[in-house]
Amino acid sequence: MEDSNDKTILSPDGVLQLTSESVGFLVTTAKWGKFLAILGFIVTGLLFVSGILMSFVLGKLQDEMVPLNMPIPPIVLSIIYILIAAIYVIPVIFLNTFCNSALKAINSYSNEYLTKSLKNLKNLFVFIGVSTVIILALYLIVLVIVGSAAIMNL
Repeated sequence: MEDSNDKTILSPDGVLQLTSESVGFLVTTAKWGKFLAILGFIVTGLLFVSGILMSFVLGKLQDEMVPLNMPIPPIVLSIIYILIAAIYVIPVIFLNTFCNSALKAINSYSNEYLTKSLKNLKNLFVFIGVSTVIILALYLIVLVIVGSAAIMNL
């Protein structure tokens, strides 16, 4: 179903082509994405370093200050931080690859780089979508467990 007001430009062989306006949007998107990817790498690095330092610092504090009563051992907390950093770096890599490939595609007029760019954008959204579904499922499970525990205590 085609709309008569559709401004999509098709080449004679029916292949979708980018207009100068859409190229401008893609450049702006890639530049902002690059900025966010750099921030993502910085945050990932900080999470990783925090995870490593946490095991040392909290281990020393736990030995010296017995009243801390931490329910989780420092090494487990450290591993959780490192795992969060490892999971967080995956979408950042997809975003960074999208941005680099998009800028290369525009600078070199390459369909290959444009395809690679859009593939990484798709992978980014798939990862975020699957992660969201998993987190919502975990929330639901926790809600059921807490609700069941609350009902049992009545």
